[in-house]
Amino acid sequence: MTPRTRVSRVATKVLLVFLAALSLAAAAPAGGQGDRALRDDGTYQDGGYWATPLPWLMATLMRVDPSRAAGAFCDAVEDFQSRKDINEWVNDRAARPAGVRDYCASAAMPLAGLRRLRAHLKQAGRTLPDDLAKRVDRAEAWLRPQARRVLRGGSRVGKGGVRIFTPDATGGYGSFWVRDWSYQIEGCPDAFTREEIRDGYYFLAAAQRADGCMPDRVRPDGRGVYSPGPENRQFSSNGSVDQSPFMVIVCHQYWKLYDDLEPFRRTADALEKAMRFTPRSAATALVVITDAKVFRPYSFFDTVPLVGDQQFDSVLFWDACRKLADLLDAAGQGKRAEPWRREADRVRQSLTSLWDDKVGLFVAASEKWPQPSIWGSLFAVYSGQATPEQSDRIARWCLDHYDLIVKRGQVRHLPKGTFWGKPQPQYVPAP
Repeated sequence: MTPRTRVSRVATKVLLVFLAALSLAAAAPAGGQGDRALRDDGTYQDGGYWATPLPWLMATLMRVDPSRAAGAFCDAVEDFQSRKDINEWVNDRAARPAGVRDYCASAAMPLAGLRRLRAHLKQAGRTLPDDLAKRVDRAEAWLRPQARRVLRGGSRVGKGGVRIFTPDATGGYGSFWVRDWSYQIEGCPDAFTREEIRDGYYFLAAAQRADGCMPDRVRPDGRGVYSPGPENRQFSSNGSVDQSPFMVIVCHQYWKLYDDLEPFRRTADALEKAMRFTPRSAATALVVITDAKVFRPYSFFDTVPLVGDQQFDSVLFWDACRKLADLLDAAGQGKRAEPWRREADRVRQSLTSLWDDKVGLFVAASEKWPQPSIWGSLFAVYSGQATPEQSDRIARWCLDHYDLIVKRGQVRHLPKGTFWGKPQPQYVPAP
């Protein structure tokens, strides 16, 4: 049996056991089995519901049901309004029911989803029902100024007088995180000046380690921190495997906004060195983690010691390869771009090893743990990595199991009732 076959069989077993249990639960009252309900009291990265991936959910749902995508956007914004806060994550049943207040990615990313939805409707020549369209307009009118308030509220002046943008407006994080910065730009680029985006990129790039490792975050004093987790209790020696791809993506975002290649020309060598630092499997070309003490996955999974070929990070790497090639082409270095396009093709082909065709979702990792990855599957659709057939199947799965993955427009990593490292559904006494 090949490693790929082994992964597929393990993943299928995990997913089918879970879905079989859910089928029984669906037939029982209160979404459970008789007097039991699916457990839903987890927190943060193991049971929290997040607004950050809302655009990926919207882009997935709009393929088959644009109204459902629009409704998810409205649900999230109305939840922000009712809580009088835009939170990092929420779960009402958790002992700690919410995360950091005024969280920038939660504020910005839903706007990216709405932009994608409006473009889809225009291209398809479709409109939303009148009542829903008005609801969307009201939600957008409230969120746009709130997002700008939160994003600007998270700024502070760093070394050299550079304005940096932390992940939240309450000072909870304090430093300048790479992927949070990318998400702020993606969702709400008009909140920043051209100079702020350019100088912020330089500020992050200047902290690259000599071996190529890009920072997880950079402190206001310019010192890079290379691992997720508190500085006195870091999770891994080489940080998260998403750090290098996100630096490429931020550089690409600046270029697309301002048609200015100067930051890329100044840092092209550093970006290539960073991409080569990303650990990859010799057999599959996918991003791989063999030891959770050395590397961690995508920062929004960084408390989870995923091991093996990584689905989300491989999609991210694939996207960064293509964007790096586009930057090189634009800079007149077509020959230098071709190897990165070939790497992107290799990654895309190998991602089929993490697709479970019997279920219609990607799994998070090939070894620990091959569980159904909601965020990873949605991101594969959003980024364009998933095939049209895979995208339609993911969309249908999400519609069929919507209440297991979404609460008030915010999205779990795994279906309700499952937790990292525990593939069997977890139950509690029904309320």
